[in-house]
Amino acid sequence: MTVDVAAGLALLPEGLDLTPAKRRLYEKALELFSRDTYHAVSIRDIAAALGQQPSTLYFHVSSKQDLLFELAVIGHRTHQAALRDALMDAGAEPRDQLLCVVQAHVRQHLDYPALAMVTNRELHALSEAQRENVLAIRYQSEQIIRDVIERGVRLGAFTTTDPFLDVKAIGAMGVRLPEWWTRDSPQTRDGIIERYSHYALKLVT
Repeated sequence: MTVDVAAGLALLPEGLDLTPAKRRLYEKALELFSRDTYHAVSIRDIAAALGQQPSTLYFHVSSKQDLLFELAVIGHRTHQAALRDALMDAGAEPRDQLLCVVQAHVRQHLDYPALAMVTNRELHALSEAQRENVLAIRYQSEQIIRDVIERGVRLGAFTTTDPFLDVKAIGAMGVRLPEWWTRDSPQTRDGIIERYSHYALKLVT
């Protein structure tokens, strides 16, 4: 499954601390990695798609693996920031908190499908140290959702007995979206966000 970048879906979020040249490099790498997979794409392929010499790319990244690592960190950190912002805006009720956080989780995967696909699908290509770094960010993001659920249990708002599995199921719902959803799908973006957040609520009640 590949992401149709011609459909107007964003490759990277706005507001990243990137030079225009580095942003173009990251976006082209995302486009190619999501279409052909990481291992099928070389630095030479990325350079050719940008109309540049391969040596030019090494001004921005030291290797293709480091390029993937930087993309994975961006993907996981922007996802985590979206969860934190949603939680801050949700109020004090556990039900509202869970709905808002899951909506943010799903929205990130719908709005940046190439980034989500590459940073989840290609982690095996990272070094052990790089992978541990990325997974530490993912764990912190999962903990945001788990804390909401566990607090809801303590307050009597939720009845679940396994918040760990609930978080894993919620995570998987988002991760799978870039594998099948496009703007041509009969299911709308807003409809999926709403439906999936209520699926999550049913898991814990």
